[in-house]
Amino acid sequence: MLLALLGAVVVAHPRAAVAQSCALYSTDFASFAGPPDLADGDFRVQWCTDGATVTSSSFCDTGNALKFDASGEDPIVLIAVGAAGCTAIEVRFTYAQFAASQTVLRYGATTATTVNCAAPTPLTLGALTATGGACTTFTAVIPLGGAPGVCLRFDHGVNSNAITIDDLEFRRIGCCTTGAHPCCEAGAAGCADAAVATCVCAIDPFCCQTEWDAQCVAAIIELGCGTCAGDGAACLDVLSVDFGTIYSGGSICTKFPEVFESCEGTPPFLTSSLGCTGAGDMALRFSSGFPYSAATTRCLNFAGRIAPALAFTYSKQTGTLGPRVEYSLDGVTWLVGWTAPFSFEGGCANVELNLAPLVGEPSVRLRFSSGSSVYNAATFDDIALLEINDLPHACCATGGPSCEDAATSACTCALDPYCCETAWDEVCMAIATVSCHASCPGLPVCGSPTAGACIEAHPLPACADAECCSAVCAIDSFCCDSAWDATCVKEADATCFVPEDLDRDGRVAAVDLAIVLDAWGLTGVRGDIDGDGVVGARDLAAVLAAWTG
Repeated sequence: MLLALLGAVVVAHPRAAVAQSCALYSTDFASFAGPPDLADGDFRVQWCTDGATVTSSSFCDTGNALKFDASGEDPIVLIAVGAAGCTAIEVRFTYAQFAASQTVLRYGATTATTVNCAAPTPLTLGALTATGGACTTFTAVIPLGGAPGVCLRFDHGVNSNAITIDDLEFRRIGCCTTGAHPCCEAGAAGCADAAVATCVCAIDPFCCQTEWDAQCVAAIIELGCGTCAGDGAACLDVLSVDFGTIYSGGSICTKFPEVFESCEGTPPFLTSSLGCTGAGDMALRFSSGFPYSAATTRCLNFAGRIAPALAFTYSKQTGTLGPRVEYSLDGVTWLVGWTAPFSFEGGCANVELNLAPLVGEPSVRLRFSSGSSVYNAATFDDIALLEINDLPHACCATGGPSCEDAATSACTCALDPYCCETAWDEVCMAIATVSCHASCPGLPVCGSPTAGACIEAHPLPACADAECCSAVCAIDSFCCDSAWDATCVKEADATCFVPEDLDRDGRVAAVDLAIVLDAWGLTGVRGDIDGDGVVGARDLAAVLAAWTG
């Protein structure tokens, strides 16, 4: 079954036996700020967009793309490899244009390590001629001829026809390290175990001539060439990855081999935008196509777990399928643990996936997958394996120490350190509500904004005015233990207000004056402040004497 699938993949994405190449840089132009630069040792990729901009509309169904539509917009990119000894740079991207823009790719060798918008590019690599809006793939190889770098220019013709490019990838040729990685990891051509490599490559030469990708890893088991149970290494007890702050092109599996043991389809890569992350915070981004773009973790040990959960953030394009998280106990059979809702409303969402069914399992693999063969702009970030009690929780919910709102947490814990040292319990919730603006609904404590008015009866204990509530409960504990009934209201009326505050709003002002004037001369009504049985001059004088405005 696997070999049949591999065969289908080979037909769709030919893996010809060419000079060995490996990933250097890729971008899908996700950020409207423009394509990111790369600085990784000797390797440099720097852009001069020269007026070109990222647009959300494109003929290709691949999301954002780089657009240039004037003769003065000729974006140029520097690809420097230093002393790595590379012989060539492979260029791949998709492009689309409705009418011919007369764009020609030009290049020139350089020793520069910083991009120059006026760098000479005298040689022609090829022309972008497909029109009618067709989404077309362009692939070419730029010989370096011993130079440490090259400048590539997208030279727009002398017209204003728009052209977009997307899913750009640079690969280096002739400078990939061969056989340095374990056979159960994707990487450069070949692998560390010569016997396994020979066995696999006898059937699939691509794996030793070009790249040892996820298909080569899968073929180890399928062909009986070896085993991939973690290469004999113990399973991970901890999983935590935030993908760092430095952009670097290429497969997630080659960038984070300590976390991901294999990638599938067109591998996920780093991105610096799309809801869950800004320009200075990287995230995992999926490619499109089938097999689904996916990254599988090394085996994880759940034997000592009590209440495991997987926490992560994600984003996606609304109205698309995926992404999803799957799990496997044997690396062969996969079950879906979570799938993003189709009706996702955009932005960045936090997920806490309960993994209680996996408690006690000694070897569990998680697979993060695009879940779609078409573009869905899906990302994952801040992936961590935690215990339920360790997960961030709302300040109006009990749980582990502190709560998700830093200001409320700090305020509460300054009053009761227990809340940040041991656990966030009901007392912490009460303190947060009364003193730190948490406004937890339905909390029956003095001062809770939702506890009800002190001058109105209600079935729950306490009332919203903390000072008045405390004064009443000091003389009648029933009001804070059981319910705030009519007796509590009478006690609040007598205890908490000066008699002139007729509307019980905490001040003597125009409304209280109006009550006296409206009741003038009447008996047995509110407004009889002095208690002589009739509303009159002495009541008016009392209001004016206590006036607070």
